[in-house]
Amino acid sequence: MKPVRALTLSSVLAALSVLLLFLGSLFDVTDLAAVMIASLFVTLVVIECRGAWPWLLYIVVSVLSFLLFPGRFVSLEYALFGGIWPILKYWLERLPRLPSFLLKLLVGNGLALGAAWLGLKFFGLEVPASVWLKAAAVVLWEAVFLLYDLLLTRLIILWCVKYRARFRRLFR
Repeated sequence: MKPVRALTLSSVLAALSVLLLFLGSLFDVTDLAAVMIASLFVTLVVIECRGAWPWLLYIVVSVLSFLLFPGRFVSLEYALFGGIWPILKYWLERLPRLPSFLLKLLVGNGLALGAAWLGLKFFGLEVPASVWLKAAAVVLWEAVFLLYDLLLTRLIILWCVKYRARFRRLFR
């Protein structure tokens, strides 16, 4: 894709991402869903533009979300997980299947652990007192992460098979 078109696409998707993150920050229940939907925009830029464009989109949205709505955990979730995951996924899935799966689990859990730790230290998140609730939270995170990764893979396939040709004709 030509640089001007890549810049245009990245800019529009950055604005949409910031808007989605803002809407997700209004209610505590919608923040993770907004982050995951905003990460789809990074995925589109990874597929269509490649190079530095996904990184630039990720950095711009992360900085803007921290500047526009400070004190919101959604900014941290995007910066430490949702925005970077599609870029890391692209590189990790170039490896053979088993090492790719294990590294994705390791990196995904590391990113979530970092976000949770920063959330506890700086954003006032509370830790459940019960060991069972902590274990349930970890199991729930694993399920959500694996489902998110699987759905992201399926959406990438759907985009490449069904919608990419239409999109390319539009951006000729």
